[in-house]
Amino acid sequence: MSQHAGKLEQVRALLGHKPEQARAMCQRLVQTAPRDPYVNHVMSQVFLRMGLTAQSLHFAARAAELGPGDAGLQVEHARLLGIENRHAQAAEVLRLVRSAHPSHAGAVVELAITLEQMELHGEAEKVCREGLERWPGDEGLLSVLSGALLNLGRPTEAAALAHGAAARHPASTTLASGLALMMNYVPRATPAEVFAAHRRYGELVDRVVPVPARVYTNVRDPAKRLRVGIVSPDLRQHSVAYFIEPWLREADFGAIEFYVYQTNRVADGVTARLRSLVEGKGRDTELKTTRWHGDTDLRKGQWHIADNISDAGLAEKICADGVDVLMELSGHTHAHSLAALAARPAPVQVTYLGYPNTTGLSGMDFRIVDSHTDPAGSDAFTTEKLLRLDPCFLCYQPPEAAPDPAPPPCLTNGFVTFGSFNTVQKVNEEVLRVWAAVLAATPGSRLLLKGGHADDHGLREGLLARIAAAGVEAGRVEFLSRTKGIREHLELYGRVDIALDPFPYNGTTTTCEALYMGVPVVTLAGAMHAGRVGVSLLSCIGEASLIAGDEGGYVDLAAEWGADMARLTSLRAGLRPRLLASALCDGAAFARRMEAAVRQAWSSWCAETSP
Repeated sequence: MSQHAGKLEQVRALLGHKPEQARAMCQRLVQTAPRDPYVNHVMSQVFLRMGLTAQSLHFAARAAELGPGDAGLQVEHARLLGIENRHAQAAEVLRLVRSAHPSHAGAVVELAITLEQMELHGEAEKVCREGLERWPGDEGLLSVLSGALLNLGRPTEAAALAHGAAARHPASTTLASGLALMMNYVPRATPAEVFAAHRRYGELVDRVVPVPARVYTNVRDPAKRLRVGIVSPDLRQHSVAYFIEPWLREADFGAIEFYVYQTNRVADGVTARLRSLVEGKGRDTELKTTRWHGDTDLRKGQWHIADNISDAGLAEKICADGVDVLMELSGHTHAHSLAALAARPAPVQVTYLGYPNTTGLSGMDFRIVDSHTDPAGSDAFTTEKLLRLDPCFLCYQPPEAAPDPAPPPCLTNGFVTFGSFNTVQKVNEEVLRVWAAVLAATPGSRLLLKGGHADDHGLREGLLARIAAAGVEAGRVEFLSRTKGIREHLELYGRVDIALDPFPYNGTTTTCEALYMGVPVVTLAGAMHAGRVGVSLLSCIGEASLIAGDEGGYVDLAAEWGADMARLTSLRAGLRPRLLASALCDGAAFARRMEAAVRQAWSSWCAETSP
């Protein structure tokens, strides 16, 4: 306990609404008591609240040094190391805390989280299970353990654990959201079962998230220049960023202006490029605005870093900015802001791109899909209205540094190599069973896998054991380590003859990359959006012949292609040109379709609320 406890409480009280005053007051306390660990701790919190993480880490480290016996200070130091992407150091600190303070559950939870961030999922599972022996039913440990199991390619087990955890902690929106996410990966889960998990989350949020009685001041004009908000933690080197960039690059800035809310502090060159497009630095607006005859005030868009703000605070910020149509890009994936959208900060709210299912929120108005991913009948399993952006809901922007497609490796190897570069989350027991059948139907063939952490022995050994149980000799399977850059990653497609799409959760970026590198992708048409993205992508480029209707057809199709080297060679030579000439790579046309969909959503609100 600090002798300055009263003043520290005043600092905390100021921090929520007057951060600069809190900072000034706490800095005076630091000058008065530089060796007080709790003063340094609160100074760290102040800087974190202001988004100054390097300064926050400095004071967190100082607090931990001055208070070596306080486990909470050590855990907070580790957490700040993690925020600064110094995960190995964080894990070292947390292991020491766990050893010195075995009764501190928070240290164990934070260690498991850190191991997950390091992609050491097998070790994270072990830490969680050991912790649950001491603290049965701990919400944090159950949440991390279910995520670790999913990341180890065991979605059925993960979902079962998540279901039990959600039942045990019925007020936890974190566990409810995690269960919804995991159900997308469970083989043979029905649309009704998956929808029930999402709807349960939405019903829980409706009960626990207060929705202010809002009076929107937005001008209800269907033809006005729209203020479109985008909320995402993935505006960086991430699949979401790659697929949203064509719209930002080709947008009609006379028709819309973007207000972007970056909810993850991780930024890189992709972030900088997207931000320059939004803010108008170097963009050519003259050509695009010739199509628009309304507002000619071409104000630049705005980019807000909102990584250290509560969901309620984010909602109020969006509302104050007067956003007309708010679009979120993450769904139930990591670091989402669904609770902020549940507070209805904008009159029209849309979910798109980053998640293959309904959010379950009653306050989400629309979900953008296409007629392949969500055909007639899909509307029964979503809380949003579906806006179908045909012919494809995606637009792919190929990387500039890509090598040219290589000839099929079977021509020199003398055998066919199947491959999947998808995350291990998607490689479930059913996928492995079918892939084993593909290998059995293609004598001498091999399977090349890339998508897990090569140093995670638990992951590697678990996959090998499951592959062996499916009937595949270990010598026919090769695991590839992570590559340094995108060019090196794409070059590895030169070792793959035919890519195998996982199910029930298809690839998206991986499928586009394979096709761009001339590698055909065999997919299985599923019952839900997650399992129909392959249908959408292949149909868009005119390669529906690669789509199987059932598991037997999937095996036959893969084996058929594997037996015809001449056909593979011909297709490989033409896949990239066909992809580039398709709607999937036509950014300008995609931007017009997207803007028409957003305008349609806005117009429907104007019609409903007009006097």
